[in-house]
Amino acid sequence: MESQKRMLPAWLAFDRIRPAVVTGLVLFAASYTIDLILSKLGVSGASTLLNDIAIGILGALFLLFYLSASYEKASFERLKERMALIADLNRQVREAVAAVAGSAMIEDREERLRQIDQAMIEIDGVLAGLGPAARGAQGS
Repeated sequence: MESQKRMLPAWLAFDRIRPAVVTGLVLFAASYTIDLILSKLGVSGASTLLNDIAIGILGALFLLFYLSASYEKASFERLKERMALIADLNRQVREAVAAVAGSAMIEDREERLRQIDQAMIEIDGVLAGLGPAARGAQGS
């Protein structure tokens, strides 16, 4: 079962197929019920059965398309958020590393060590803040 799940394309994932099938069956049942009412009014039921099936299938396909598009859009938005997070992290770490590199030119040993310590504190702050932000970007 697990190997079959991996072989299916993403748009056929179970969490997308189930609502589509349920919608198709509901549309079919509703259309069939209307046809039963029409049958009581004298319209032949056999002439509308294929119409009922077509309505159910089309409804399911439209819902499947909609769900697939919405899942893809949500996935794209999560990726954009992660890219923005990585870009911000990169900028902050580069600034701290630039401060370390700049402190190498300072003659005063105490001042150089103070600036390196300050840069390390900034990097620690960036990395400490990364944990919750990264989990939020992945879990969305």
